[in-house]
Amino acid sequence: MISNKITNLDDLVCVPGVGGGKVLGRWFQEPVHDLFSPWSSPAFNGIMAIIFIALSACVISTILRVNSITGAMLIGLMMITLPSTASNMYYMYLAPTFALAILASVINVHITIKYKFGFILGALLQFLSMACYQAYFGLSASLFVLAYLLMLMDGMNIVLVIKKGLRSLIGLIIAMAGYLISLRFVDLSDYKGLSDIGHSSLQDILLSVLRAYHRVMQYFVTAPESFMKGAPTLFNRALCLLLIVSVILLFAWKKVFSELLRGILSVILLLILPLALGLVYVMAPQLSHASTVMIYSYSVFYFFLIAVMERLVTKKEGAGKKIAVLISSLIFITLLFEGYASARVVNNAYYRSYVAQNRVMQYYNRIITKLEETEGYKYGEPMAILGGFYPDPLPIASHNMNGKELVDFEGATLEDLLFLPSNRDRFIQIFLGIDTGDVTMEKKEKLMATDEFKNMPSYPADGCTGIIDGIFVVKLNEYDG
Repeated sequence: MISNKITNLDDLVCVPGVGGGKVLGRWFQEPVHDLFSPWSSPAFNGIMAIIFIALSACVISTILRVNSITGAMLIGLMMITLPSTASNMYYMYLAPTFALAILASVINVHITIKYKFGFILGALLQFLSMACYQAYFGLSASLFVLAYLLMLMDGMNIVLVIKKGLRSLIGLIIAMAGYLISLRFVDLSDYKGLSDIGHSSLQDILLSVLRAYHRVMQYFVTAPESFMKGAPTLFNRALCLLLIVSVILLFAWKKVFSELLRGILSVILLLILPLALGLVYVMAPQLSHASTVMIYSYSVFYFFLIAVMERLVTKKEGAGKKIAVLISSLIFITLLFEGYASARVVNNAYYRSYVAQNRVMQYYNRIITKLEETEGYKYGEPMAILGGFYPDPLPIASHNMNGKELVDFEGATLEDLLFLPSNRDRFIQIFLGIDTGDVTMEKKEKLMATDEFKNMPSYPADGCTGIIDGIFVVKLNEYDG
């Protein structure tokens, strides 16, 4: 991704700006975006994003008290191979902004847990993180729940854990309240239920809680996304079983229920954790299916496994030591397989988008060549490529390769989206460097309604180009789409 320029629809039309930004409730994107490449340079934005993710992995290792090199390496592995990270990279113009928001969220968790009044600065960081991308609130909430669950399992003083938990809750409430207040000054879009944040009925919220549990279960076990089918889900199911066994064993070996309150609180946090993973559904109750970018909090599932793996392998000699080593080894191996399977999915997605971009590029080149043969055409003259093929595939997309696997992969862009009638001019301007003139969509519709256009043959036949109302026209098809 960082050694090629692989664009997608938003990356194509939004640079050098941030696109939705304010109307999507992400009003802090613009000032952060200006710190990086406005033209979405992958060699800069991509590397900066990886640096921020690497720093986040370090902070997460500290939060969860993962002390081994093996555990720290696995946290980095699962973060960088997570499909949600790949979706962030597809939106390369915002990739470092997303990654910086992730870093801000995990630093919030770290300083809130470590320092008595850390929740004050933590709330500010979470507030700014949400103003870049709202869904990372769920990442912080999930890390808080997991961190306190591990503290209880490790035998930390119960009262101290409760105090830390209350400070964390206060910090999250302050961050959310501040963010909701900031939205009063923004005219929100209804994109994916954003306009309903903070305005939902109790019934909608209760239904969204059930939906959150259901969607998390679907992703990891019962009904995976199109790109996760096969090996990634097979290993996820194995990891779920290993996690259940590991938690039961750790509860027994660490005598969590020797203190009733410790046991009750641990069970409550266990039950809350899946809800925290899917918290984006509660934040936007009208959201029926979260995009791949929105589910970064799912990474905490893997962090949980890494944390219990390390606690199992460090068990003192005695009854169950061999079982602990065996299970921790199985977790380690399965996580490696899951990381590899996800990396394979991600890189197949990148490659398919790379192929799509090159196919479209060559198609545009051939069309422009036809236009150049039109008498009187000069570069800079107003031009329009009219007509489309929807619902049929583009002629250059007849061989779809693995395109069907990417239906649910947010950001992955195939030929049809790069050839949308509304975005053709932008592609030609950026990647071919040709000025297409100021021909509005309304003007294009009028051109297609003329008899001159209707009587023209379709590309690549001779006569598929011409001049209508002073605009050079290439006819691809009779209908738009």
